Order: sequence, then structure tokens, then C-alpha cells
Amino acid sequence: MFEGPEKKFQCHIAQYLIQEHTYAVLEQDEITDTEYYFAGDHLIAFLKATQKQTFEALEQDYGTDARDEIFKALKDELRVFPLWLIIRHGLKVRGVEFKLYYPKPRSSESVVNQYYEQNRLFLKPELVIKGGKRLDLGFFLN
Repeated sequence: MFEGPEKKFQCHIAQYLIQEHTYAVLEQDEITDTEYYFAGDHLIAFLKATQKQTFEALEQDYGTDARDEIFKALKDELRVFPLWLIIRHGLKVRGVEFKLYYPKPRSSESVVNQYYEQNRLFLKPELVIKGGKRLDLGFFLN
């Protein structure tokens, strides 16, 4: 089967990110929100791994609805602020704050290294979005 140069370049970039930078490949069905394109299970797993006590505090108040409260708060914030700003400053959900990523610490001795290593980087080759359009590569953080 013949692949054009664009497809070959896309595959080359994806393979490089997977092999050299340990990106994981995201499947289309892992994108649980088709309006905002959240990979919900991965974000919740990141929050539980890095901010267990905060997540448990939210669960204590909202039970099984804690997950829904997180995504509701995230959607509300996205209507007002750009995603990069929310990622940078964190997300407040019903009075508790979550970090949505951990930057690389300046010192390799820092306690924050354990959290930085929990960041999850994903790529989705040929991300299908509204109207059946396809993006060459979609990138996801946590």
C-alpha cells in the first residue's frame, strides 16, 4: 500500500515521540468526552496517583459524583480561560484544588520528582473530531 509523504512524516514523528520520549498511544475510545476531547480515565488516574488525599476529600463529599464534579469544573473553566492557563494554575473543584500537571523540578533531589514522573503524555495519530474531520496528531497531557 502506498503512503504519501505526509503520512510517512506523521508516522515518523509519532514513532520518535513514542520511542525517544515515552509518549503512549491513545485510542479513540479512550477519549470519553466528544465536546472537549478529554481522556477522562487517564486524568482521574493521574489525580489519584499524585493527589490521593485531595481526591479522597472530594469523594468524601460527593461520592461517586466526584469524577463528574471534576469534569464539570474543568468545562466551566474552559468557557472562561484557555487550557494552558488552567493547566498552569490548577483547577479548583468545589473548594479543593488539583494540579493538572507537575513541571520538571530544578533539582533532581526534589521531592516533586515523584510527581513529575507521574505526568502522562499521550498522542493520538489521526484524532477524529466533530464532523468526521481528522487531525494528524493529537497531544494529551494527563
